[in-house]
Amino acid sequence: MPTSTPDLQASLERHNATFELLLKHIPAKHYLVQDNDEQVASKYQKHSKKQKAPKQLIKEASKKARREKLDPDNNKSVIDIQNERAKQSSTSKGKHGDADSSEGMMDVDIDLGDDSKNEDEETETPSADIVPMPQSNGIMALRQKLHHKMAEVRRGGHGGEAGDRDELLEERRRQRAAMRERRRKETKERIKREEETRGKKGKDKEKKDTRAQGNITKTQLLVPDEPSSSRKPPSRGPQANFTNVTFSTIAGTSSKKGSHLKTSADPTQALEQLEARKERLAALPEDKRKAIEEKDKFEKAEARLEGVKLKDDEGRLKKAAKRKEKEKVKNKKAWDDRKEQVTASMAAKQKKRNDNIAMRNERKKGNVKGKTKARPGFEGKSFGKGKSGGGRKK
Repeated sequence: MPTSTPDLQASLERHNATFELLLKHIPAKHYLVQDNDEQVASKYQKHSKKQKAPKQLIKEASKKARREKLDPDNNKSVIDIQNERAKQSSTSKGKHGDADSSEGMMDVDIDLGDDSKNEDEETETPSADIVPMPQSNGIMALRQKLHHKMAEVRRGGHGGEAGDRDELLEERRRQRAAMRERRRKETKERIKREEETRGKKGKDKEKKDTRAQGNITKTQLLVPDEPSSSRKPPSRGPQANFTNVTFSTIAGTSSKKGSHLKTSADPTQALEQLEARKERLAALPEDKRKAIEEKDKFEKAEARLEGVKLKDDEGRLKKAAKRKEKEKVKNKKAWDDRKEQVTASMAAKQKKRNDNIAMRNERKKGNVKGKTKARPGFEGKSFGKGKSGGGRKK
């Protein structure tokens, strides 16, 4: 049988009273949320400037809080606080409702006035077209401005806004072309400057060469040698024998007269060659020997004038041969010392290697003769057994 409504209401009231009795035992500060911004700030913002107050005010506030805490009127239960808040909310809602109703009446009056005016206007202008309001393009305009700004930044901040992507690409192409043209001009100017500097250096070098060659030609020929075609037949005058005078070349030409007087670069061989020449001249008759010696003197002088170095001084050749012999002896001694050091180091290394091999072999032999290491475990152990024959004798 279903329970009646009064019974259900009585049961709910009993349950409600029980819950309210339990809620009275819970302090209000643990049950209700405190909407106090100052307490939140004091909890999380401990170093805030708001907390910096005079000590006297802080003491008075703490005393006041202590008195309010001990006041019996302030020791309200959770139910009492909830009832007070409910009453406050209901009263505030009533006030807001009255205000809203009054505002609504005012709006209605205003709207009525507007409607009357609109009716009069409609009567005056019955054929009025209804035009929809244009949509606000605020976001689109801002976005377009942003795109224009980005395009201007990409172009490098220059004026002349580009309308779309094609204009931007065209602008970039123009900039690249201008850059290439500028680089081409710079390279051309640099090459031109380098060529000018090279030409100046080449001209200076040619001038120096011509000066040097001019000096050589002056020393070579005292009187220029005219070609045979430009020569005129000799005249029969009194000074006919002195008009065309030519001189033989002195410097800059290679003569073969002193070729048989040259000796070897080795001083020992040069001494041997000089000794052979002396013996050959000593074997000749005296007149012929003197003539050959006189001829050799003139040929040596001409060769020295031409710049040929003749090594025919026996004293110098002997000193050079002695010096070369000493160098040979010194080099031979250094070579022998080097060979001895190398052989000694090789022998020491070989001895050390043999000693190491012998020590390794001895170590291996000692390990074989010694006691072998047993395997882990109790295999072959003799402990645990009785003494040999002791128990049997007893």
